[in-house]
Amino acid sequence: MPWWSWILIWVALAAVALLFYVLIGYRLFRQFMAVLKEVEAAGSRLSFTPAAVSAVPGDPGAGLPAIFEDPEAARLRYEGGKAARKEARRERRVERRHLRGQPRAWRDIPGL
Repeated sequence: MPWWSWILIWVALAAVALLFYVLIGYRLFRQFMAVLKEVEAAGSRLSFTPAAVSAVPGDPGAGLPAIFEDPEAARLRYEGGKAARKEARRERRVERRHLRGQPRAWRDIPGL
């Protein structure tokens, strides 16, 4: 076998190896792009837009996120909501007891 045939064999092996690496790289690139597409879709499904604080006319902080809200105003808003939730629970309890025919508690009678 002449010496140049060995060179041709090695060149062919290097070309096949190079082709193999190119195909593997292309496949990895396509899979990576598919993963990025899935991550983008998941991110768009899970993203949220924070709601602005309710705008009160003349309020200098209107439209700012709650993180920049005045602590005293946030406390008042929280306590007002807490009282409303407590009253809603009481009304549901009174209605449920009324539907079941149970007697009303003294604390559930308004005006007492």
